[in-house]
Amino acid sequence: PTLVGSRVFISMGSGVYAVDIQSMQQIWRYETGSVADTPPAYSPSRDLVIVASRDLYVHAIRNGDGAQAWRSKTSVLDPGDPGISANNNLAQVSRGWPVIAEGNGLVLVKLRLDWQTLWTWNPWPTTNGQMRTNLTGSPDQQALLVLNIDTGNTAFVANVGHGGYGDGDYMPMGPQPVVKRLDNGGEVAYVVMRAEPCLAEPCDGRWDSRLGEMMLNNSTVPGYAAGEVRFMTNSFFPTDEQAQLSMAGNDIFAGHWEAGIAHRIVDRSNNLGTADNPIQVINLPHIVASQDQDQCNSGFLSSHYCGSGLYNTRTWPGGFYVYWNLSNIYDEYWSEYAMWTVSGDTVYFVGTDGSLVALENGNPEGVAVRTAPRPVETGEINVSQGTIPAAQARAYAGRTMTVDGEINEVFSNGKAVYLTYHKPHAGHFLVRILKKDWGNFVTSPLDTYTAGQRLRVTGEIEWYQGDPVIYAHAPDQIEIVADEIAFRGD
Repeated sequence: PTLVGSRVFISMGSGVYAVDIQSMQQIWRYETGSVADTPPAYSPSRDLVIVASRDLYVHAIRNGDGAQAWRSKTSVLDPGDPGISANNNLAQVSRGWPVIAEGNGLVLVKLRLDWQTLWTWNPWPTTNGQMRTNLTGSPDQQALLVLNIDTGNTAFVANVGHGGYGDGDYMPMGPQPVVKRLDNGGEVAYVVMRAEPCLAEPCDGRWDSRLGEMMLNNSTVPGYAAGEVRFMTNSFFPTDEQAQLSMAGNDIFAGHWEAGIAHRIVDRSNNLGTADNPIQVINLPHIVASQDQDQCNSGFLSSHYCGSGLYNTRTWPGGFYVYWNLSNIYDEYWSEYAMWTVSGDTVYFVGTDGSLVALENGNPEGVAVRTAPRPVETGEINVSQGTIPAAQARAYAGRTMTVDGEINEVFSNGKAVYLTYHKPHAGHFLVRILKKDWGNFVTSPLDTYTAGQRLRVTGEIEWYQGDPVIYAHAPDQIEIVADEIAFRGD
């Protein structure tokens, strides 16, 4: 819902509603002709309500009477789940929202594209000119649509590529842009951009993401046109782990699946923004789900703060930790997205595991008390040997079982080989063979296992991004069964 004065705007089914908050009576209803997949956004200068529908149309609705101002589809892609598209010709708007740049009269709409867009340019080019040439020649790769708020026509091509909390063949919506009003009254958008050089190696399509500043007109920064991007420094995250953005003043926040990234922009002078001379930021306190290495040599502190550094599955700048030595706790309670938001003088962070952290101004070390963390009460694991179909694996989490079923797809994302029982695999049981274990197999797991094989896989059923998983460390955990009828994985 979007609250504006005495009205609340709601998207529901194929309708967009304006409701009086005092009487709760409907003021008007607008029919989109397709499911309204985004919450409404509002432009006070135009008195327009903006929403995007499942058929990839963007609608501008007059707040006065609920009539259509315009309706526009500017993407060349067809509506549908891009995770099932072999030809990469489908896109979605769900789990996103229209972002309005009021000062420049623009509507920004992010699309969810196919996983394979990760590799179209591997990595993305360095220059804005080459980015624009690539996207103009391949409009199906345009992940961020920019529309004129008065007409619905394309305003310009945004040099922004797709990414998100991807995994193998699955790529979700990804981060939305954030519009910032500058001190001089101008506007820019902060985005997750893709470009070479990368912030980490190897520099390829998986590693070419970073924070960026996107121009919304041709005059904000000399030498940069609308839709072009300027490089920034930031804590690294890969393209298939792009973080969700939010902002307050000059502080920019990014919600990653294990960490809350926080920076303050300290210098965005016109001469900055190139790959060699990026916009400068400083670190604000970061947040990790679990502190898995004692970076402060202090043991657990009641302040949950370590200014020297944080470590979950990787190293992060100093800040706060939610848990102590609980590793990948988020995999069991996976919600896919983490997010920062600011209200008044309080900064809130919602973690992927469902944790909620509230921060305020003060000395985080002033209340630190060194204590022993409460032991985690895991209880006795009930090890139950038996064979189950893949579809029932979720009910047996924490037990060592043999899972029987026909695999749907075998692929590698460079970090692990996946044996999946459903396409896309998100929401279903899967088997992961980590890169460190590939040498335990006589032949590559990619060559040993193929789609259509019936497998019996034995191991402890754990959690991975909210889904049941068995980690196969050696080939004796996996039996290829040829003659009997398999349990179906889906």
